[in-house]
Amino acid sequence: MSNKFDDQVQRNLMGKQLEKEDNVLEAMSLYEANISEAFEGSFPYRRLAILYRKRKLLSEEVRVLEKAITVFNSLISSGRTDIKPKLNEFQERLNKVNYKISKFK
Repeated sequence: MSNKFDDQVQRNLMGKQLEKEDNVLEAMSLYEANISEAFEGSFPYRRLAILYRKRKLLSEEVRVLEKAITVFNSLISSGRTDIKPKLNEFQERLNKVNYKISKFK
């Protein structure tokens, strides 16, 4: 019997493989499934932010980064030492994309 986390890790691995095979949309759908379940690792958020940026879908990039920030904020008290650096990374990325969006307006 598999658990949710194992399923999510498998989706990340499959998404990574699909990207290598140039099947990016299918990979993105696997990453989206993981972030919809509030995956507690940075991989799918990072990959989606990059892939949406490459497609110039800035509002989607913002959505993903905001979700990552929400998830990692909820983990601050978990005692995991990787949370604050990831939170800072996603906040910096969000600040950059918001700045980019504001320049277009």
